[in-house]
Amino acid sequence: MAEALVTAAELSKPGADSAGAMEKPDFEAVPALNLGDLDITTDEFILDEVDIHIQANLEDDLVKEALKTGVDLRQYSKQVETELQRIEQVSIKDYIKESQNIASLHNQITACDSILERMEGMLSSFQSDLSSISSEIQTLQQQSVSMNLRLKNRQAVRSQLSQLVDELVVPSTMISVILDSPVTEQEFLEQLHELNSKINYAKELSFRETLACSDIQDIVDRLKIKAVSKIREFILQKIYSFRKPMTNYQIPQNTLLKYRFFYQFLLANERTVAKEIRDEYVDTMSKIYFSYFKSYSSRLLKVQYEDVADKDDLMGVEDTAKKDILQI
Repeated sequence: MAEALVTAAELSKPGADSAGAMEKPDFEAVPALNLGDLDITTDEFILDEVDIHIQANLEDDLVKEALKTGVDLRQYSKQVETELQRIEQVSIKDYIKESQNIASLHNQITACDSILERMEGMLSSFQSDLSSISSEIQTLQQQSVSMNLRLKNRQAVRSQLSQLVDELVVPSTMISVILDSPVTEQEFLEQLHELNSKINYAKELSFRETLACSDIQDIVDRLKIKAVSKIREFILQKIYSFRKPMTNYQIPQNTLLKYRFFYQFLLANERTVAKEIRDEYVDTMSKIYFSYFKSYSSRLLKVQYEDVADKDDLMGVEDTAKKDILQI
């Protein structure tokens, strides 16, 4: 600014010759230097830039004010330079006075930088952890979708599998009842129904060539044989009771009617035994009915008379003898 004021003062002096102001100094004593692009003494230097710089300094507010008031710009420039030096000294003293605080502030800034650096490391680690957690969440989400799909598939086949398992499993209760309980008990009849359904289901699975059928086939066959044996013995015993003399055959018939499922079981699973029982029943009942009808017929014959009654044996009987047509 001081150089600008000096330059403006020289340009504003009255009678000042522009040629004198632009007088070139003596450069003959200076050794020649190769300054390249920095050499402003060459013809390539553009003087228009100098004019623009001078014009810019003349437009400064302080320069304008100084030119208006007629202040000696050299003296004013010295005053400004002296003031700047004083302010610089005061600023240096203030800086030296506050040097400890500045050093403490520097240390605090350094500590803050280290803390911020650690925080940056922690945040970077946290960001990497978040990225890892995000990938794990995506993996868990994919696993959840896969597990949900498998759950739906299992629920879809659960009913069919549960039915298959229920039909294939032979409970111990059925085995103990079929082997040990009398056929007249209600529990035996209920387990016989269950055994019949398992036999039919095993036949259906054997047609489908299901491998699980072979696991229960042996047990089911043994239970069937035992049930057939006990039912055969029971029914034949009831049929043979018909043959006792003076027996009311309707009582054992009602008993057989109550256990009619026994014959249905035999007819479905052991036709040979069913035919045997049927033949025994038909033969026994045929003999019984024949005996009854024979006795009934003989008794009817006993009440018949050898001679036919006439008018002398019966009272109130008209004489049906023919009269002579001449008798009146």
